[in-house]
Amino acid sequence: MENTERNEQLERARNANLAEYFKASGYETEQIRNELHIKNFGGLYVNLNDNSWYCFSANKGGNNAVNCLTEIIGMDFKTAVEELSGKRFEQHQRETPQNNVNVKKELELPERADNMKMVFAYLCKTRGISAEIVSQLAREKLLYQDKRGNAVFLHKDENGKIIGAEIQGTNSQKRFKGIAKGTSDSVFSFQIGEPKKCYVFESAIDLLSFKQLANQEKIQNSVLVSMAGLKPNSIEKFKSSGMKIYSCVDNDDAGRAFNSSQNLTPCNKILQENGVKDFNELLQKSNAVSQKIEKNSPKNSHSVR
Repeated sequence: MENTERNEQLERARNANLAEYFKASGYETEQIRNELHIKNFGGLYVNLNDNSWYCFSANKGGNNAVNCLTEIIGMDFKTAVEELSGKRFEQHQRETPQNNVNVKKELELPERADNMKMVFAYLCKTRGISAEIVSQLAREKLLYQDKRGNAVFLHKDENGKIIGAEIQGTNSQKRFKGIAKGTSDSVFSFQIGEPKKCYVFESAIDLLSFKQLANQEKIQNSVLVSMAGLKPNSIEKFKSSGMKIYSCVDNDDAGRAFNSSQNLTPCNKILQENGVKDFNELLQKSNAVSQKIEKNSPKNSHSVR
């Protein structure tokens, strides 16, 4: 790439509309007057009028969108520039915004890697999800690893066509969640039998954790759905189908507000009872207890594992 082109790309990234980026990429957000609050990042706010940002926990802010992603979100510089300078995000206009027109954008899936080592290591070792479940997703072509090492959970329609993707970073030191460019209100889902009920989650990892923990008989004939955040539009088709919807969102104020606003039946009492926020925390706690019991059990040379 010529220097001029690189400079133009960097300038587009620096001036990208941060609020639109966070909303389109699946981050949990809420609008408070003229600011967008990006939750779970230490008090990160984006001003909707001038595109400036400020993070209270880090005590820093500015007008450079790239700096926001690198210094607060934890992306590397190259990834931040590519994310913000893509076709999906236009330069921020400081004048009064024109009427929004919903234009369907073409789906752009991350480039596939030739193996899934990082995804297996992260999901199984770090998150405690069984290798059997991860292997099943890979076999059914619902999960792959991209060139950056991220886990890509594919969204498919009723005909099996790929229509979107939820992306989960596998680097525990650099937190990243997002959706593929061009993904709209589609969801990552896992069908069990002939669905007559629906369980909804905030992330694919919570969904898989629940699947592993749940009584398998009780979740027969159901569909497990990840909204990649708290997105009521993404579950409209399940609500309109007449299915009973059970909400398995996080055990926090945002989750409770979501259940109340959408009139959903909570299915996360067990999280409260165990003092955890989500089903992956519950899975990891359960795994830790099981390992402790196993470690302290008397050795039996005739036991069969």
